[in-house]
This record gives sequence, C-alpha cells and structure tokens, in this order.
Amino acid sequence: MGKFPPSFRSAISTSMVTKPSSLATLNSPSIPPKPLHFPKKPAKASRKTQNPNSPESLSVPSQFQSLFKSPNLSDAKKLFSSVVSTSKSLLDVRLHNSFLQSYAMIATVQDSISLLNHMIKASPSFSPDRSTYHVLLSQSCKAPDTLLSHVHQVLNLMVNKGVTPNQATVDVAIRSLCSSGREDDIIELIRELSSKHSPPDTYTYNFVVKHLCKTRALANVYNFIDEMRDSLGVKPDLVTYTILIDNVCNTKNLREAMRLVSILSEEGFKPDCFVYNTIMKGYCMLSRGSEVVGVYKRMKDEGVEPDLVTYNTLIFGLSKS
Repeated sequence: MGKFPPSFRSAISTSMVTKPSSLATLNSPSIPPKPLHFPKKPAKASRKTQNPNSPESLSVPSQFQSLFKSPNLSDAKKLFSSVVSTSKSLLDVRLHNSFLQSYAMIATVQDSISLLNHMIKASPSFSPDRSTYHVLLSQSCKAPDTLLSHVHQVLNLMVNKGVTPNQATVDVAIRSLCSSGREDDIIELIRELSSKHSPPDTYTYNFVVKHLCKTRALANVYNFIDEMRDSLGVKPDLVTYTILIDNVCNTKNLREAMRLVSILSEEGFKPDCFVYNTIMKGYCMLSRGSEVVGVYKRMKDEGVEPDLVTYNTLIFGLSKS
C-alpha cells in the first residue's frame, strides 16, 4: 500500500459533465435486423465532436495513479479511514471522488461500490454527488460484462440514492462503452436510458456517429442514424452530415459525398466552408482537379465564403490537373 500523497488535496474534479431511410448508401447491403451488430473495419480519422461540458474520460493525476498498489479492499478502507482521522479539516467532494476513482482504476465494480459505502460511513460529511456515481458508471461500462449487469447495478444505485441519470450520465456511459469497443451495447443502453431517464444530447449522438464511422461499415452507421431518428426522435444535424461527408471523402467515395450534400440541403442545412473544403480535398486525393474547381464554383454560388484552406486546396487541386 503506497503512502498518501501530500498533493492529494489538490485533486481535480471528476465531474463528468464527454424518416425514410434517405441515408442508405448507394449499392449498400440491406439494413440488418435489430439488435444492431456492427462488423469491424479499420479506423479512420474524423471531425471531433467533444462535448464541452462532458469530458470523454476521467483523468487522474500521476501521483494518484500510484496511490493503490493492489486492489485489496481492506487496505483501501484502512487508507481512507487514516486520511479521515488525520485530516485537520473537512474533506471536500472532489477529494473523495479522486480517491474513489484511483481505486476504481484497478478494482472490481463491486469492490468500488463497497469502498464508496465505507467512505460514506467513515466520513459523515461526505455526500456523494452525480460525479461520484459517474466514476462508478464509467468503470462499469469498461468492465467485462456481456449483459451490462454492472452498468444496471450502478444506474440503480444512482436512482436509489436520489440521483436521476441525465444527459451527462448518458454521455459518460456511451463514451466509456465506445472506449472499450462495446459498440453493440450502445443502442441497447441508449434505448433504455432514453425511455427511463433522458435521451442523448447532440454532442453524445455525434460522438457515436463519429466513432462508428471509424470502426464500422457505412451502412451500419446509416442504420444507427435511422434507428435514432425513427425510434427516439433524435435527428442528424449539420455536424452529423459533416462527419459522414468527411468519412466518405476519406474513403474516396465522392459520389456518396455529393449525395450527402444534397440530402443535407433537403434537410434544411446549408453546407459550410468545412464541408466544401472536405469534398475538395477528396477530389484532390483522386487527382481530379476539374472537380475541385467545380466544387469551388458551387461553394461561391451558394454564398459560402472561402477560407485559406479552400485556396490552398484549390491550388493543390489545379496542380493535379
């Protein structure tokens, strides 16, 4: 068991606040039946969709990562009791959450819950908040569990303690599942949380779309979008279409990119400079300079002001003519 670090009081907070099927790809296979199971594909880079109010994952300072040398629950309880007994002032919630998170990084979900219960008893002034349960929720999503039983256990614990899961909770769970490669569980958990508590916000939704674009086939990404729109009423926005266009351009499927631009317009969105730059870049990858000029002209006709990237891409495209 390591010594209690002197700088532990400066712990950072663990608050975790990351229609018709018009998107069906050209010549794509039929949409698979529910539940969704996504065949893997090589990862691709895509545009960030980070929720400014919900970091993608908890971060623990390096001195906290070495706080526990083993997942022994008894030792963890003794260490916390020692901290409480030697402290000259009340310990704030951030310290409790950081302590719990440090232990959760190496322990089982059940042991982490047991430690939390001990912390509540040993430190009467400690009242767990939403971020406390988010520590456990993130851990449960990353635990080996094909039935999501650990996730349900933590969610039930939250509700029983009077903390109702909200959109930040959905974000924490979904990002944690994605980071563990558990894409097949995403739809199930989103359905459950949407029906009982809260649907995902646009940040979480677009994060999932971006993640699936990197790890799954395009037809399955479209299937996810249709499922979210038809069953939960969550519709794609400009960022969603931008992610899709960037993805198909990276795979040199410019015909699909232009079709997506048309759908984007039909849905009432106006393509921005980033969208046009992305398509121009795609044509450059194919050494089709004339099409780059055509996209630039369309961009001007639509009243979208070019930026420095636009002109650099245009020059590069002309050099490939």
